[in-house]
Amino acid sequence: MFTPLTYRTIPGRHVPPARRITAMVPGLVLLSALLWLSHDLGMEERIVLFRYLAMAFAGCMAFITPHLLFPDSEKTLILQINPSPRRLFLHHLVKLRALWLYGVAAAAVVSYGDSTFPVQDFHEKTRLFATGMIALTAIMLYAQYRFATIGESSQRWNEGKSGRRLFESLDSVGKSTPVDAGMFPTFLSTILVTFVGMMSVVVSAAIPHVLLAILPFVLFLGYSAYRLGREVGSYDRRFYQSDAFYDELFTNPATGTRESREPASYGAIYWVPSRWRAAVWTQIVQLDRKRPMGRIIALLSLTYWLLIWLGTPEAWHGGWLVFWILAKNMLAWPVSWPALSPPVFHWWMMPAGDWMIARFFLQTRWTLALLLTVAAAALFSEAVSWQAVWMWTLADVTVSALSAWLLTRNNEFAFRRRYA
Repeated sequence: MFTPLTYRTIPGRHVPPARRITAMVPGLVLLSALLWLSHDLGMEERIVLFRYLAMAFAGCMAFITPHLLFPDSEKTLILQINPSPRRLFLHHLVKLRALWLYGVAAAAVVSYGDSTFPVQDFHEKTRLFATGMIALTAIMLYAQYRFATIGESSQRWNEGKSGRRLFESLDSVGKSTPVDAGMFPTFLSTILVTFVGMMSVVVSAAIPHVLLAILPFVLFLGYSAYRLGREVGSYDRRFYQSDAFYDELFTNPATGTRESREPASYGAIYWVPSRWRAAVWTQIVQLDRKRPMGRIIALLSLTYWLLIWLGTPEAWHGGWLVFWILAKNMLAWPVSWPALSPPVFHWWMMPAGDWMIARFFLQTRWTLALLLTVAAAALFSEAVSWQAVWMWTLADVTVSALSAWLLTRNNEFAFRRRYA
């Protein structure tokens, strides 16, 4: 039976609301910071800010596109459905949709985010927004073309059918390549997406006529759409080749999993007393398999410093720290679910009260990172006082204790009341 082509071509997995919130809030904060930066700019300054935005978007797409597309988390379902090449093409477009929408929203903020004279130069602002949509769409399609069709060339480089003279010449002078042979197409594609996207902005900026400045982006969009459109008919072959390559690339040989990061070792939990160390370690291993917490904490720190550097009001970066503390604790909640923390097994290991203490140590694992981040801001900026450093650290410890009590109450204590 023929099934009409829908926008959502492959059924997606259920995403918990907490995960959606924690994924959306950083982008909304960055958009708010961009609004604060552009709310009183003139038209020429808005054009310059848009150019920086387009360059940043090109760099972002160059690095994050392969991670968004491959290895596909729905590949098992895709193999069972066996969709057409066109459906697989749209499936990839859906995966890149969120990042493109954030870019378009940022272009709208830069174009129309004027609190001083919102109606003035409205036609020029609309032209700037249209230019932004064309430029960001061209960059996204070019990034999809470069990475979605990379499987065959990567295999040829890995087998030595391509690039043999390069490696022989390097070996003759005693030099080694910075990446493996199979990674060269990915390395080159990352450079090309960044370079071509940024050069389109540079060429547009070099055109003195305002109406003709959009021409480089239109040509870039036409080229990207043409090259990608030629691959739609054989997109299934491209999809499976590239997915197999990145599946092998992103597989950790030590663990056999698709995630390169390894969970913390037992010896790394030296700061926890021996009575609760094994329990904390099991929770950290489960959490590290579910969440790249180190990367998330780094993103939270960089965003906090960015808000301070932009000169946003104190309430803004104060609110960001509130989100940081709440998000850090919310992200650890799935570890307390019965599927990952069986209450029978936990009851066998140690009493419920000890599990509350163990979860407190788990929740305060990144408290030192929070303290150092706020302390660095207090050291280099007058916007943060040293009193605030200790205040936010105390707030994090308090929320961690409350979170540990709630999680243990809903799991171990509830099991004890029911069966003990």
